[in-house]
Amino acid sequence: MFGRKKKKEQERTVTERNAVAEAPLSSKQVVRKVSQLTTLTRSAVGNRDYQQDAVFVTPSKILASNKKTRVLAMVCDGMGGMADGGKASRTAIQMIVQGFQRVEKEPELNIPLFFRQGIRAADRAIYEFPKENGRGSGTTMVACIVEDNKLYWASVGDSRIYIVRGSQIKQVTTDHNYWLRLQEKVAAGEITEEEAKADRKKEALISYLGMGNVSLMDINAEPFEMQYGDIVMLCSDGITKTLPDDQIKKIIIADAVKPEQKAEALVEAATHTNSHSQDNTSVVLIHYEEVEIKKAYH
Repeated sequence: MFGRKKKKEQERTVTERNAVAEAPLSSKQVVRKVSQLTTLTRSAVGNRDYQQDAVFVTPSKILASNKKTRVLAMVCDGMGGMADGGKASRTAIQMIVQGFQRVEKEPELNIPLFFRQGIRAADRAIYEFPKENGRGSGTTMVACIVEDNKLYWASVGDSRIYIVRGSQIKQVTTDHNYWLRLQEKVAAGEITEEEAKADRKKEALISYLGMGNVSLMDINAEPFEMQYGDIVMLCSDGITKTLPDDQIKKIIIADAVKPEQKAEALVEAATHTNSHSQDNTSVVLIHYEEVEIKKAYH
């Protein structure tokens, strides 16, 4: 996706990285380098009356040398045009998180299957909410599980997942909206590209949790292998409908923005750019990095 991996990085296992020889700084202090999954999150209501986004992320974790380390991150965007989108997004989060907590420490976990089963269960649960004036509830969902340095993701709807590596940014999920169907018609010669762009329904969702029979979902069957410095971003469309990809990347890689403030900086940039009609805005960042641990001895 981002070019070939350096040979040196390929040869270093998680166990080897965590077993770097301790180098004394003084007679009473040593430093050790370890691999870490650093997580950050930020949400804002924007100019809406209610917060219908819901987020979850496991706290930052140092990778263990003797067992698999797993981190879960999720962003769900409740659908404002339906009944109680906030309840739908919170329900999806709760169900996936509870399922993850039951299997988190299993030595062998089929993560794509876990996502597929969780999506179907959440879809059915939200579909069975009591209807209000004939309207059901719904939510988008993006989720990631990082197992050591291996990244798995799942998506339903038009919330997005990006990977930032160095100076490159790549969206790895597909927006599940009517634009997909319009592009199929363009490819078949049924309509022109201009007609597709002019269609007012192009952003209407064609897949979301709450349909009751959801089938369109993005789940990567093979994991993406992360390198030191990689940052994964999950976000609701409050980010992506306001900030172009280049601006998102600039904020994430900017040296002037402290690492612990990058999620906050993204949300603030979106809310300041669109101060009159900004949607609920949520972001989660996962940074795979090597950090130094200093320990004093007496």
